[in-house]
Amino acid sequence: MGPGGAVGSVLLSHLPGMLLLMTSVLNPMDQILELAGDGRVPRVIGYRAATWTYGLDGVAGPYPEFLIPHGARPRGPFDHQRRRMEDIEIVYLDGVAITSVRQTLADLCAVAHPDVVERAVESALRLKLVTELELRDFAYLFTFARHGGPALRAVLDRRPIGAPPTGSDLETICLQVYRYGGVRIPQRQYPVLDLEGEWVATSDFGFPPKAFVVETDGFATHAATRVQQQYDLNRQNRILDTGHHLRRFTYLDVTTRPLYVCRATLRGLDEAPLLHRR
Repeated sequence: MGPGGAVGSVLLSHLPGMLLLMTSVLNPMDQILELAGDGRVPRVIGYRAATWTYGLDGVAGPYPEFLIPHGARPRGPFDHQRRRMEDIEIVYLDGVAITSVRQTLADLCAVAHPDVVERAVESALRLKLVTELELRDFAYLFTFARHGGPALRAVLDRRPIGAPPTGSDLETICLQVYRYGGVRIPQRQYPVLDLEGEWVATSDFGFPPKAFVVETDGFATHAATRVQQQYDLNRQNRILDTGHHLRRFTYLDVTTRPLYVCRATLRGLDEAPLLHRR
């Protein structure tokens, strides 16, 4: 069952220019499977439906989108006709055809903004559903001039080769805020070291050669237990003890106050000293 697979009676799914209202006692994942296996034409779960099924970031709800052979009939409003179906990378989950993770990410480029694709890519890497090398090989070799290939390469070019995936969807969105706001791209999952070179903590973002780090706090931080809050405060103190300057931004800061996030980060960079190591 996908991450959005809670039981519900009504599922609203938005596609460009259309609205689907499905009334069913089935959960959203079962609704997708029911449409995929209706027996009229061979359907492959793909695009945003596959993105959601894999639990990737960027797609909030289940979209019943499928791949079908070009010219197949009858066709539904959520069917994407594809030529040369034999060239599409398809896998099977519990006997149901679905595009592979890397094929899904390439196809997602055709129906979603690059920022959404970037969020999905980072989560796929974070969940270890695909490696960066596998994804780059697919974008540069298998889909070089085909459906979604150029756009996927553009998204992959946003990340330094070999960089770790972001630690959360909020971190990915924060990177996008920095990119649009003119803040230099930070180092992800930055190891904070003390003056002796010993590891102290791993921050969301670091900005070497400045002793400056940024932490993002999702909704889970606000619901933390007292023990978790105590650990978080102690961790922040240990980072400050190393001589690093620190800025923390909440989910609402990142998603609704991007200008504030950029300005506060730039101020922090200006005020922070250079890193010193013995």
